[in-house]
Amino acid sequence: MMKKLPLYLTAMLLMLYSISAYPQEHKEHTLSHLWELMAKSYPELTEKQARIEASEYRKKELKSAALPQVQLQLQNSYGSFAGTNGAFFPIPGVFNVNGNAAKDSDASSSTMNTFGSVLLDWKISQFGKQQKMQEAAGYEVQEAQSNYEATLLSLRTKMTRNYLNLLYTQSGLSWADKNVLRVKEILELSSSLAEAGLKPGADTALAASTYLQALAQKEEWQGKYAAGQINMRELIPTLSGTLKLPLQTYMGIGQTDEGLDSVSVAHPFLQVLDKRFRYQQTQKTVLARKQLPSLSLLAGISARGTGINPDGSVHRNFASGFDNSSRNYLIGLGISWNLTGLYTGSLEKKRAQKQIDVAQSQYELQKLRMNTALQSISSRINAQFKQVAKTKEALRKTEEAYDLYLSRYEAGLINLTDLLQIQALLQQVEKSNIEVHQELWSQWNTKAELSGDYSYLFNNLK
Repeated sequence: MMKKLPLYLTAMLLMLYSISAYPQEHKEHTLSHLWELMAKSYPELTEKQARIEASEYRKKELKSAALPQVQLQLQNSYGSFAGTNGAFFPIPGVFNVNGNAAKDSDASSSTMNTFGSVLLDWKISQFGKQQKMQEAAGYEVQEAQSNYEATLLSLRTKMTRNYLNLLYTQSGLSWADKNVLRVKEILELSSSLAEAGLKPGADTALAASTYLQALAQKEEWQGKYAAGQINMRELIPTLSGTLKLPLQTYMGIGQTDEGLDSVSVAHPFLQVLDKRFRYQQTQKTVLARKQLPSLSLLAGISARGTGINPDGSVHRNFASGFDNSSRNYLIGLGISWNLTGLYTGSLEKKRAQKQIDVAQSQYELQKLRMNTALQSISSRINAQFKQVAKTKEALRKTEEAYDLYLSRYEAGLINLTDLLQIQALLQQVEKSNIEVHQELWSQWNTKAELSGDYSYLFNNLK
């Protein structure tokens, strides 16, 4: 008994591992889990996230524009000398020399010159322009966020569509397998009856031909199933192995509460247009405030020095500073007003109003289309549930008829042609059953996109 104990422990560990691993494997095949995998690293989502961050930086840039603007200028030049303070570059493209030239003809005509300045320009009042620009930038951030959520919803729809297509091809492959086994049973039965002399040998050839057709059909569905696996990896490249999806829930969809048939104003598709509309409204206000003046606090200090002594001789001891130097400061208030902008601003406001009208019309049109589509798809879903129920009942009766015909053929009461006809009818009804389920799930996917609610699909496709 002690010798068998390690074997028992090993078996127990393997059983516990398989029990704990099963839920994880099952979870990986659910729609919600596959969606989580895609949402982590899909490039289109990272692009939208980057756009949100860019909009936030834009808002911070506008906020920083309210800070005082400070400019520092330092220069050390060598050039002609005329005046006690020498020459310098006040702005790019201009240089300045002021003061009286030295009277001594033997004085140096050129020397080193140093100039430095610090200027401050603080717009202490822009009459609300800055606040409105920041408000507009805030709507840009919100629009980028709504774009991200709308992309999330669109990708969820695409993922669900691929998932349903894979379920459809997996159901089709299962249907083809079932058909192959059924025709193989007919072939074996016809062969045994022919060998017993109860049926003509032609029955075997006819059954063999039908069997080969069933095998060819199975090959077609295997190709579709393999393509469906590849399409799933388009959105989730990290997937490995073959996905086995839950056919029981796919073929067992049940009717549920339809909910409201109107689109919520919080829907991401509408929020994108709403934030664009609000941005255009704020932009019009910004243009109106743009025509107002700006009031600034101005301040500056400067220092200049040359390497020339008062008598015009070159000052050699630069380490001790310059003998000819000047320092100045300036403080004041300034007002700037673009009077020409009073005319152009009125044109800009008219253009902004038209952009507001465009954004509002786009919002109303999108809302109308989505509400109409949602009501239409809800009506189709109600009718589709009835079609699913009738198709299931037709399938049940056809299966009963096929079993009866198979027994009658085995008893020699009907010929093979009659049996193959009912078999073909059963095959068609089974395929119709798969197709009506696929159509119903696809309509649910469309409704989930329009309503923005995927809870029903996530809760049932698992």
